[in-house]
Amino acid sequence: AVQAAAALLALAGLAAGSIPLLQAPGYEIGEAGALLAASLSPAAGIAAWRLERGRPGASPAAAWVAASLVVCGLVAALFLGALLRAAVGPCSTVGPAAGFLPLLAAPSALLGAALAVAAAVLARGRRAPAAAVYVAVALASLFASLRAAYLGPAAFVFDPLLGAFPGPIYDEALAPDLRVLLLRTAALLEAVAVAAAAEAFERATRTALREAAAPFAALVLAATGGAAARAALSPLGLSGEREVVERVLGGRRDGPRCTIVYPSEKPPAQAAALLAECEFQHADVSRALKIDHPPHVMVYVHRSAEEKRRLVGAAGTDYAKPWLGEIHVLDATLPHPNLRHELVHAVAAGTARGLFRVPARAVVFVSTGLVEGIAVALETPRSRWTVHEWSRAARSLHLLPDVRRIVGPAGFWSEPPARAYTAAGSFLRFVLERKGAGAVREAYRTGDLARATGEPLERLADEWERFLDASPAPPDLYAAARARLSRGSLFTRPCAREIASLEARAGRAAGEGRTSRACALYREAAARSGSASDLKAAGDLLLRAGDLDGAEAAYREADGAAPPEDAALHASVVAARGDVAWLRGDEIAGAVAAWTAALGAGPERTETRLLEAKIAAASDPSLGAAARDLLLGTGDPAVSLARAARVDHPLAAYLLGRALATRGEPAAAVPELDRAARGGLPPALADEDALLLGAARCASGDAAGGESLLQALLRRAAREADRERIGEAIRRCRFEAAPSR
Repeated sequence: AVQAAAALLALAGLAAGSIPLLQAPGYEIGEAGALLAASLSPAAGIAAWRLERGRPGASPAAAWVAASLVVCGLVAALFLGALLRAAVGPCSTVGPAAGFLPLLAAPSALLGAALAVAAAVLARGRRAPAAAVYVAVALASLFASLRAAYLGPAAFVFDPLLGAFPGPIYDEALAPDLRVLLLRTAALLEAVAVAAAAEAFERATRTALREAAAPFAALVLAATGGAAARAALSPLGLSGEREVVERVLGGRRDGPRCTIVYPSEKPPAQAAALLAECEFQHADVSRALKIDHPPHVMVYVHRSAEEKRRLVGAAGTDYAKPWLGEIHVLDATLPHPNLRHELVHAVAAGTARGLFRVPARAVVFVSTGLVEGIAVALETPRSRWTVHEWSRAARSLHLLPDVRRIVGPAGFWSEPPARAYTAAGSFLRFVLERKGAGAVREAYRTGDLARATGEPLERLADEWERFLDASPAPPDLYAAARARLSRGSLFTRPCAREIASLEARAGRAAGEGRTSRACALYREAAARSGSASDLKAAGDLLLRAGDLDGAEAAYREADGAAPPEDAALHASVVAARGDVAWLRGDEIAGAVAAWTAALGAGPERTETRLLEAKIAAASDPSLGAAARDLLLGTGDPAVSLARAARVDHPLAAYLLGRALATRGEPAAAVPELDRAARGGLPPALADEDALLLGAARCASGDAAGGESLLQALLRRAAREADRERIGEAIRRCRFEAAPSR
């Protein structure tokens, strides 16, 4: 039976390589091994003890070793098949993620075998009682692990027997870290402790008590070692405990609606601005959903993706735990790009019920499409286009998923994230606009959108699709939509985790100044993915390192590798080659021509402003020399900003005023932004300057003057996304001026 199982598992490992997510040995295969080991252990451990107990001087420790060898051998057969398949597949490189295979599976095999043998010893070799004891212990372990994850701030779940869930699926680059090593070492030592306890019990009951001394000593040593491994997590900031997170971050401010925990070194003005941002967004979301008594929200703001991964297990993914009223975000320039989205989850929890305070059926069947859809629906556009316009473009490009599926319990995760979030957000925005906040709150409470709106889901979806068809997307959106929405999901892209790991390692190498190594990793990622964006990333690194010839060559290669329909990437390469020309110093006209051509492709809002700023700066010799490093990211931004601020130019005033506004110093920003407005700026920069100036006037106490400026800006805004941004700024101005806020 063992030999047949081994053969079947080896074939399963070979077959697993046909699934994109399993093409390279990594976390998924490691966790599959842990679950397999936990499942096989009862059969092997109970059988081993039944054989062993018939021998003179029967030893549970011997039965444990035998059962462990059998379980590890079976799991190894699965791994061998997977490794053989990976060796001949597109993801032949065995990267750091392969360490998950032994780290997750081996401790589970040893601990599972030890628990099974101990259960058989207690049950005197009877199969059914022993299996029942094993299952009870496994369920108790799972309950304790899930309870810790439910009550704590962390995004990860580790179970001694069943392996690990390291964090959100959108963190694609996974590799074993010190937390994995310590927790799995603890599980391994706990396996030794359980086996030693069974040995001591058997010796004490069959022979003299003194015969149990040696296994009892092993029990104490192993249990102590396991406890020490777990205890080491807190001092290292790896335990995921709330008090550890708060201690490492260090700063705290409390408001009526929000409490923010933030890096202690953050200047007081910036901390106050962050709290003010949270207070307004919380109130604005509550107003939109018409929630009279929304919950207070704890906001944890992490310094970096690496710190966030270390503290809570989610590097680049911001997330909320609605049932706790907690959210975790990366620190960012205000207005924070993700704060409002995560606040929707926490605030809307005040209308929901159940364990997780989200729309769900039978408690656990969560409608992720409703959860994420309402958050996207209430976001203020940061791009040039609204969520409805993005969805209309996706429909024209045949990239729009079936919304009927993605608002169900499982359909959301089967779609690429950008498409699922966009479609769900547009659909819930449509429902909110047509049916009102009451219907959305009821749907959030029950998880039943049809019942909440009084219309079948099929009819609602048809109405939404007709609405999209009647609202053509702006022509300049299609290139951006194709670039943003064409990327497949983690479950369908070949070698997805391997490529993400290569890109993450390249980013770390770049941060450490190892440009050559970073470029090599980006090129390897490009070879695996076929994506020209990794080649462009290598060019960007060479540009910042001053290797202009290397950067130019990389950009040419990226331009040649990009498919013709990827207009957004081609435009970004054109703009980057303009940067190279500017840095050469004697090709200003060529640089301006390149940036102008890139502008003609209709880039995103932030890229449009940057291109306009480069054209304006390069056209003025004194400003160009002062601001070039700031605009190209090739030097210390603070030093470059200080140099630019000394130049008498509207763009210099804008750059300084913007920096002051985002640092929480609106009163100081007002004269600079006003000087920029009076001096004249290119169109996108002029609109942004007016928005910043109006908001700064409001924040510095001049609510009437600020709102007047914003209302004038609203009247001339041509795009719906711009009107939504300005409308939010007006609401914030009134919120800040209200005496009872």
